[in-house]
Amino acid sequence: MVMVCGWLLLLVVRIGIKGEVLHKVGNSEGWSPNQNYTHWSTSHHFYLGDWLYFVFDKRYYNVLEVNKRSYEDCNDKDFIKNITRGGRDVFQLSELHPYFFIGGGGYCFQGMKLAVYVSAVDSAPAPSPAASNKSGGGASFLSNNPTFCCSVLNALLLFVAIFLLRG
Repeated sequence: MVMVCGWLLLLVVRIGIKGEVLHKVGNSEGWSPNQNYTHWSTSHHFYLGDWLYFVFDKRYYNVLEVNKRSYEDCNDKDFIKNITRGGRDVFQLSELHPYFFIGGGGYCFQGMKLAVYVSAVDSAPAPSPAASNKSGGGASFLSNNPTFCCSVLNALLLFVAIFLLRG
């Protein structure tokens, strides 16, 4: 239990550091039949690196990533990936393309289907060559490479979490 809590804490910390957002699919209703997930998804903006959090009763439901055609037809036979693990499942939006999810076993026909369109993370424009720092200082490298800084910080947090969980 301690290890599970530790990994969840690490996930939350990592999400906060990188600016990624954890979207609970369906809000308080979770992933269940007779919901309007089209309405839910239009009230959220999804960026590259964000996470979807599916909460459901795994005895009855599942979450399948499918292509657009299978989404439209509610076809659960040729899914891309079954992301169902324990009924509290996360899925990272790691590529810039539409994602399509359905509930298998006929539940798609009862509204358990979700389309998510991912946008690139807004970023500040790169500085012009004339305005760049020509001194070659290390501070310039770090300030112009926030992804590198986040990666280093994530590695440090992972090390600390492992150290704390060991004992």
